[in-house]
Amino acid sequence: MKCFSILLSVIFLLQSCFAAETRPNVLFILVDDFGSHDLGCYGSALYETPNMDRLAASGAKFTQAYVAYPRCVPSRFGIFTGKHPARVQGKKDSPHVEPDRDATIGQAFKDAGYSTFYCGKWHLGEGPSNPDKVGFDTIVAAGAAGATKSHFAPYNTSRSKGGGGGDEKDDIVGLDDAPEGEYLADRLTQETLKFIDTHKDKPFCAVLAHYAVHTPIEAKPHLTRRYSDKLVTMPKPAAEWEKESAGENLLVQNNATYAAMIESVDHGVGRLLNQLKKLGIEDNTIVILASDHGGLSSRGSKREVATSNRPLRAGKGHLYEGGLRIPLLIRWPGHTKPGTEIATPVWSLDLFPTLVEMAGIATPANAGTDGISLIGLLQGISIPSRDTFFWHNPAPRPTSTGDWFSSAIRIGSLKLIDFPEQKQVELYDLETDVGESKNLATERPADRDRLLAKLNAWRQEVGASTAPKLNRKKK
Repeated sequence: MKCFSILLSVIFLLQSCFAAETRPNVLFILVDDFGSHDLGCYGSALYETPNMDRLAASGAKFTQAYVAYPRCVPSRFGIFTGKHPARVQGKKDSPHVEPDRDATIGQAFKDAGYSTFYCGKWHLGEGPSNPDKVGFDTIVAAGAAGATKSHFAPYNTSRSKGGGGGDEKDDIVGLDDAPEGEYLADRLTQETLKFIDTHKDKPFCAVLAHYAVHTPIEAKPHLTRRYSDKLVTMPKPAAEWEKESAGENLLVQNNATYAAMIESVDHGVGRLLNQLKKLGIEDNTIVILASDHGGLSSRGSKREVATSNRPLRAGKGHLYEGGLRIPLLIRWPGHTKPGTEIATPVWSLDLFPTLVEMAGIATPANAGTDGISLIGLLQGISIPSRDTFFWHNPAPRPTSTGDWFSSAIRIGSLKLIDFPEQKQVELYDLETDVGESKNLATERPADRDRLLAKLNAWRQEVGASTAPKLNRKKK
């Protein structure tokens, strides 16, 4: 009997070791301010993203992926906690991770025995809210900074008027050794390559959160020149700008420097994909690429903008589709058919429960529950029954990105946006009008009132603010 018990123990130990060895690795690449049409595989004629396109071809491309908020901090909070930012914003328009209240993706994987890594933009607090205090074993250049002052070293010295648009007191930490002129996207990619190489023999969860392609818009000169030459050969639009909310919106992708920034990020994606293959762990590594919100296309002043999200309306800061939709690519070898295109609406709050289920690990007690697992979609076996999404923008920046205090709801193909201060309600059918050009609120009063009632009930449930908190920083 004793021998039998010992044998069972040995078998259990071997099974546990085997399970640990075969657990999938995770590589999550988060690009800052990256628009939903800023990739070749999403239709851009200017930007060249062969490596991101390769990732899409080897996995799944989502064509209606949303964020929970159209700005950096609240959106990132939702991504890494699985909790809708409206639940915790209260008097703060920029919620930080609080260890006693919020569990992160990093915490879930660390608790499961993974080596965890966070490289790049965190922007979710410091001190007890720093990523190495909330689940990430190793961190690089991750702190309170919302933007780099320059994409060329030294990174904390601005090369252009206005800097990176972030708080001047917030510096990128830990990269003081960078040689003069080093490009930030290259450095962060190299740090991630180094981590993967040294942790390839056991499960890891690595997050590479680029500061690119956020302002300041700076790129390698030779790449910028190439895109300037390319633009000369492209058709010129009849108009470049259109009026939008409190400002205006760019109608065409025509920024050569921004295009060059994207190419540098894409080159890093290629290096990472190649390394996974070279190390023999490609088939056991889940790769996700996403953005934290729509591209910077709208402005309330004469600030420089980066891109156009057309045919989607508006961009960063706005609750129109251009501010909320993002590129989302997921490669899950052996589970997702290469070249899969998924049109079902999803959002970034789904990433936490999806990753946890993919890895077969436990969900921490304080994890948010506003998302659902997308495994059925990725495997092509089921479609979520969920058809409702909510958004709330309590901190408009009319003089920066030209947006107004607003809330929105999508049910099926219908989307309603409420602008309380303007006393304006807009209703769109996204199936026939993805550009949100025809307001149906007057034509379809029953649908308008039904969606508005649901939106009001949700705002009350989560404690959404009823008055705007103006924040005029150019973020």
